[in-house]
Amino acid sequence: MGLIKLCPACGEENPVSEVICRVCMTNLSAVPPSQAGGATSGGDALIQPDGAETRRSSRAALTLSRARDGRTIAVQSGCVLGRSGETLEFFSGIMTVSRRHARVESRGDAWQIEDLGSTNGTWVNGARIDPGRPLPLKPGDTVALSLACEIRVVG
Repeated sequence: MGLIKLCPACGEENPVSEVICRVCMTNLSAVPPSQAGGATSGGDALIQPDGAETRRSSRAALTLSRARDGRTIAVQSGCVLGRSGETLEFFSGIMTVSRRHARVESRGDAWQIEDLGSTNGTWVNGARIDPGRPLPLKPGDTVALSLACEIRVVG
């Protein structure tokens, strides 16, 4: 078995020479090489709707990547995105994001986002979504939680 760089966002095994994940474009420059097919050192942080942080499990999670710095977060169905609760640290300092901005939900294999009546609105691929009306999400979609906070759906 050779050395690889295991992407912390999507779990892809990348060649050790890669600095960006070939699947989700996460920055791998600080990821140490590990043995291919080996156990990981604990996995991604996974934010649950009750705010508890666990290690990534077999339960479905949606991974989001912040456009300004590439930082990623994995959230489970029912998670509220915003400057309070379970995603406080991820959105802290971005005052144009509401405390309870939007909710992501899993419906089978599909994900959707719903604006929770935020002050500055939620935008998917450049189109504002109506509060209270869930909209499907797919990998590659761009979600803006105000003009100052753009995130990308990784998977």
